[in-house]
Amino acid sequence: MLLIKGDIITMNETGDILPQGAMVINDDKIEAIGEEVTLKKQYPQAEIVDCSSMMIMPGFVNPHYHGALVVNRGVGSDTGVPPLYSRNVPQGVLLTEEECDLFNIFGYVEALRAGNTCIASNYIQSMKSITAMKDLGLRAVISERIHNIDFFRVPEGIYALDAKAQEETLAKNIEIIDKWHNQANGRITCHFGPHAPDTCTTNFLAEITSLAKRYDVGITTHLAQSKMEVAEIQRRDGVTPVQLYHDLGILGSGTVAAHCIHVTEEDQALLAQTNTSVAHVPEGNLKKGDIAPIAALEEKGVNVAICTDSMSGSMFESMRFGLAVHRLSSGNRTEPNPRHILEMATQKGAKALGMDHEIGSLEVGKKADFIAIHKNKFHIAPIVSRYGTLVHSVQASDVAHVWIDGEWCVKDGHVAGIDEGQLSKEVQQISDRCWSRYQ
Repeated sequence: MLLIKGDIITMNETGDILPQGAMVINDDKIEAIGEEVTLKKQYPQAEIVDCSSMMIMPGFVNPHYHGALVVNRGVGSDTGVPPLYSRNVPQGVLLTEEECDLFNIFGYVEALRAGNTCIASNYIQSMKSITAMKDLGLRAVISERIHNIDFFRVPEGIYALDAKAQEETLAKNIEIIDKWHNQANGRITCHFGPHAPDTCTTNFLAEITSLAKRYDVGITTHLAQSKMEVAEIQRRDGVTPVQLYHDLGILGSGTVAAHCIHVTEEDQALLAQTNTSVAHVPEGNLKKGDIAPIAALEEKGVNVAICTDSMSGSMFESMRFGLAVHRLSSGNRTEPNPRHILEMATQKGAKALGMDHEIGSLEVGKKADFIAIHKNKFHIAPIVSRYGTLVHSVQASDVAHVWIDGEWCVKDGHVAGIDEGQLSKEVQQISDRCWSRYQ
C-alpha cells in the first residue's frame, strides 16, 4: 500500500515533516517514507491511497483508559467524589457484566474513531471485552482492576479489608495474562493492575509485585492521586505512596503510574531514578481542581505521557487541556509547546508501555499504526504550524482514517464492522436504565 499526497508528521527524533509526502506499508510495517515520485517508481504495483488534504501522523498511544466510565460522561466530573467510591452512580460492580461490557466496547470504539491506535485499558470484567478489542484491531495493554479494600467505605475514611475482592480480582488478572498476553500478532499484551497504594494492603501489593516479575509483565496503577491516599499511606506505612511503591519494588521501567499529583521532591526523584513513567490526566484532574507538577517531573527526567483516563477517548482534548493547564500553573506563556505536547501523546506514551521501538513515530521498520486527519475544515484552516494546528484546532471528529498493524480499522470516519448508530442507540438505552436505578 502506498499513501500519497498527505502531509506526513513523523514525530521522529528530529521532528521531520514531509509536505505532500508518501509512505509505503508492507504487511504490518512501514517500509518506506519519501517523495511520491520516487516511491511510485520503486513500488509500481502498490495499491494507491490518496491522502490529499490530509495530515498523516502516528496514532495516539493512550497509556491509561477506563472505557466503561463513559456511562458517567457529563456527570462524573461534577459529583465531588470519584465515581469509583460512590454507590450513587452506575459504575464498577454496580453494573451488570453485560452493561459493563457494552460501555467498555462503546469506549473502545470512541477511542479508535478519535485516533487512538494503542490503549492501556484497566477496569473490571476485562476478560469479556478483550475479544472486542482484538476484533476492532486495537493495540492494547490489558489489566484487571485489583484491590482488597472496600471502595465504598473509603470516603468515610475507613479502609476495610475485602477478602473476596482480593481473591476474585487477582484471579481474573492472572487469567487474562494466561490467555491473552502476546496474542493477536502481539497486539494484545497484559499488565497487572493494582488499583492504588491505599486500596491494596501492603502485603497484597508485595504479592502482586512478585507475580508481575514471575510473569514478566508490567504494572498499571494509580499513584498519589488524592490527599486522602497520601494521608492513609503515611498513617499505615509511615512513608509517601511513591516511597512505598519504591520500597516494594513496584517502581520501574515496566510501571505506568497514573496521576502523580501529590508528589514531593523526593518522590519525583524516585520516579526519575527508577525510570517509572507517569500517565498524566490533564482534563480529569483539572476538572476536579487538581494539577500535577508535570514541569517539575519532566525537569527531573521522568517520562510523562498524556492519557484520557475516563469519560473521553479524545487525546486532542487531553492535549489542549495539558498545554493550557501547565502554562497556567508554571507561568510560562510558551511552554510546553505543541510539538512537546504531541510527543507526550505519541512517543512518550509508547515509551511508557515499553513499545517505543515499535510505535509512537512514523519510521521505517516500525509498526504501521497511524492516522489520517482532514485539514480542509473551517475550524482548522489556514494551517501555519502543523504541530500547533493538531494541538489547538483539530477535533476527534476530524480523524478520517486509522490503520493499526497495517490494517485499515477506521475508513472515512467509520469503524469497520460496527453499526455506530445502533451502538449509540443501545448505549443510550442502557445508560438510561442504569441511571434510573439511582433516581
